[in-house]
Amino acid sequence: MKRLVLIDGHALAYRAFYALPPESFSTSDGEPTNAVYGFAATLLNILQEHRPDYIAVCFDAGQSGRDRIYPEYKSQRDRMPDEMQIQMARIRQVVEAFGIPVFEVQGMEADDLLGTLARQADEMGVETLIVTGDRDLLQLVGPRVRVFLSGRRLAEGRVYDEKAVRARYGGLTPTQLRDYKALVGDKSDNIPGVAGVGDKTATELLRRYGSLAAIYDHLGEVQKTRFRTALAKGRDAAFLSRRLATIRTDLPVELDLEACTTRNYDRGQLMNLFRQLEFRSLIDRLPPVREPARQLSLFETGTSVPRSAATVSHTVTEAGQLAILVERLSSATAVTFDTETTSPDPMRADLVGLALTDREGEGWYIPVGHRRGAQLPLALVLETVRPLLEDPRLPKQAHNAKYDLGVLTRYGVHVQGLAFDTMIAEWLTDPASHNLGLKNLAFVRLGVEMTPLRDLIGSGRKQITMAEVDVERAAVYAAADVDMTHRLARVLEPELRQKGHWDLFVGMELPLVEVLLAMERAGVALDVPFLERMSAELGRRLAELEEEIQRMVGYSFNVNSSQQLAKALFKVLGLPTQGVPRTSTGRHSVAAG
Repeated sequence: MKRLVLIDGHALAYRAFYALPPESFSTSDGEPTNAVYGFAATLLNILQEHRPDYIAVCFDAGQSGRDRIYPEYKSQRDRMPDEMQIQMARIRQVVEAFGIPVFEVQGMEADDLLGTLARQADEMGVETLIVTGDRDLLQLVGPRVRVFLSGRRLAEGRVYDEKAVRARYGGLTPTQLRDYKALVGDKSDNIPGVAGVGDKTATELLRRYGSLAAIYDHLGEVQKTRFRTALAKGRDAAFLSRRLATIRTDLPVELDLEACTTRNYDRGQLMNLFRQLEFRSLIDRLPPVREPARQLSLFETGTSVPRSAATVSHTVTEAGQLAILVERLSSATAVTFDTETTSPDPMRADLVGLALTDREGEGWYIPVGHRRGAQLPLALVLETVRPLLEDPRLPKQAHNAKYDLGVLTRYGVHVQGLAFDTMIAEWLTDPASHNLGLKNLAFVRLGVEMTPLRDLIGSGRKQITMAEVDVERAAVYAAADVDMTHRLARVLEPELRQKGHWDLFVGMELPLVEVLLAMERAGVALDVPFLERMSAELGRRLAELEEEIQRMVGYSFNVNSSQQLAKALFKVLGLPTQGVPRTSTGRHSVAAG
């Protein structure tokens, strides 16, 4: 059966805004992005997990006349926060870039649009999944309509079918939920309900009589006088509340399934938007488009970096080639270098290859430690490149240079003349940057989508090392790394100077790289006998304290058990519990603070 996904735009945006901390989601220019990121991430989850045939987004543009029927309807709600308001335009841009149609009718709530479109899809024999954070939409659940209700966190959520709705609401069916709300009201929407009727009573009455109208038809059968009186007095409020709570399915909109068909989106437009928003982490989750795969996908950047400037990689596998390369680089204005290894720990990593460049658009890779493929002897390579890398007069550039220096130092090559580190430069220009990694930095600064390392070595249990990657694949990857680093140095240096950070960069940050590396290589001396004596003394003291606690309580128990400790403190010793929070199981907490 074909599947349509309908997204409750504002509800999902609100849920994202409050689920993700604003201080952790903003661009380097200070633009808040937590709602946009959460919305986009959830949209990608939907596309990946549910694989809809059709998709659409509905936005609020009014209250469908409910405020005219009852002026207090939603009147207590605060206006949309400014930090979220400015993100709504970006959310619409995300939807547009994905090629998803938007349903929005002036004066109408999105709930009623969703209800109308779901009804039309049902009549066409199409299954519908409504994605929302609003429980009101559970009343739409039916044989071909389900609702995905997000949780407090974006990753938490549940799909509700008819069985799940009955389980959550004490046996009530989805169609009874509007009657349920008519009785109990809804504070979030300012729906009054019937004063004096709560959840338990409303559920029992609806299970017995079936509907609000039937309850009033049998009002004399309600046994408890106070409930019968409350229902009698609240008749008008009940039927008004039902009208307010009922989602309409008859709006003047038409579901065009062809227009909602999931199709290839404009990847360039979406990538450009993600670059502006600095959403590098979402790129790898983008659904595929029907176009030839490329090692690097470049798109319009608005910078001087040309769109077509993909990296040309050269693999150096002959001694003569290496000698010519080193001779040419010796007279370069700057040499950018990068190591390929078997571990992220420079103290444990084996050198697999070395990448070098002195120009934009090209990179040279020297393989030395691959399991297979043509490569040069490690000793020959180290002997040949050592004079180049140890020449203090020749400026060197790298990304996270401390790592590469650490690896090469272990192999007897002491790099000198470090003149630029793009990772440090990015941090100095923006200490709150989320783009310190080379792939993120190239994406945000250059508009280049680089190949992630896991595409070569995998992840999890099946992860391999770079040594097991084919030489030619590693060469393309490594050449791109040094090329992007070389380009980034050109972009970041003017910004460091413009912001007045250049002297700090060259006078403190770069020299500190070698100091930190030396500290890491030397390590920290530990007085092991002293620590052993301290451990023994603390162990004895803990045992004494446990004995003292158990003596005060009057019996032996495990003081490390929060349940046993709570019993001892609050029941046996009778400590006051006023103001003490409870745990999820209802016990008083023994947590510090």
